[in-house]
Amino acid sequence: MIGRVCYYLLLLVSIADAHVDFNHSRIFDEYDFKGKSSVNVDSLCKNSCRIFASITPESKQLTANILIQLPKGFVSIAEVAAKVDPATNLKSFVEVNKVPSLAIVNGNKKYDAGPLVLYIVRMDMGTAEVYEAGGLHRSASKSIPQSITVMSATPFTLKQAPLDGPQGVHAVMGGFDAFDGEPCPELYYARHDPFPAFTMEVNGPIISIIYDYDEYSTPPAEMTATIGISKCIFAHSQHFNPTSASSSCPAGWARPDTMDAKARRPERILVDVATKSHADHAVILTDEDSGKRYSVSQTGNVPYLYTFNTKNLTIDWKPEGTGDSYFLVRWNSTIVP
Repeated sequence: MIGRVCYYLLLLVSIADAHVDFNHSRIFDEYDFKGKSSVNVDSLCKNSCRIFASITPESKQLTANILIQLPKGFVSIAEVAAKVDPATNLKSFVEVNKVPSLAIVNGNKKYDAGPLVLYIVRMDMGTAEVYEAGGLHRSASKSIPQSITVMSATPFTLKQAPLDGPQGVHAVMGGFDAFDGEPCPELYYARHDPFPAFTMEVNGPIISIIYDYDEYSTPPAEMTATIGISKCIFAHSQHFNPTSASSSCPAGWARPDTMDAKARRPERILVDVATKSHADHAVILTDEDSGKRYSVSQTGNVPYLYTFNTKNLTIDWKPEGTGDSYFLVRWNSTIVP
């Protein structure tokens, strides 16, 4: 029987230069602007582009002084982030046309910056339902959305309620354009009938979900999001633990972290790990019940496979700080008889 499905997502980023380049978009955080008088975004808006933003209440004043230069004046990142429907948390955007090189100017003292997410995407990539995470409450649909993107300048937890019918769901750590020929791995893919609830704990700025509407006609159930993550997963039945971007999908955010997968009874957990990190920054898998410990590094393109019979598995990683390392962890678990 399929129980509740839980996912822990950890994006890894370089503190020095945190932006992430996709084929049709670019995602920035505050580290792209700290210590810099200006940042230029080339090509994305030479025809048309959309700009979405997310900030925190604490960073509102700092982001009010980071200005995007438009053909007819300036708009601040704080103003872009404020384009949210208070009833639905559905985000709007700023449209920019015919600007070959978009300038973003940092007017803060010492070029400071606070928590922010800036998502700039080409207009011809279409659109999606884009939400602010904090306070998101999307009612069960009567139709299937093309895709759903959720943004936040602080870690958040995304949940979808269970369904009586079948559904297929894909998720990537990127914007809605990341489904269009991008080399990024799917951090989550599941098809079930009936479809169980999922919980995604997202220690990163953005996640996008697309549904298999060609194969399944069941609209998604209620979706909610709250600010904060628990760093503790209660394992049941089937899981993917997508924990980063891959070498073919550049990443920028670097947050050292530890995740615990806990079960109420022993489970057989199959884990695969892919990482580019060196041995001194390895991914550490620890069976807390037996004390068995594995150090995983430089796996190449073929994941290393591990099996645990445990109620308590810990996954730990410390970034190198170079912006050129990543890891991806996925697992399946079944209850031990």
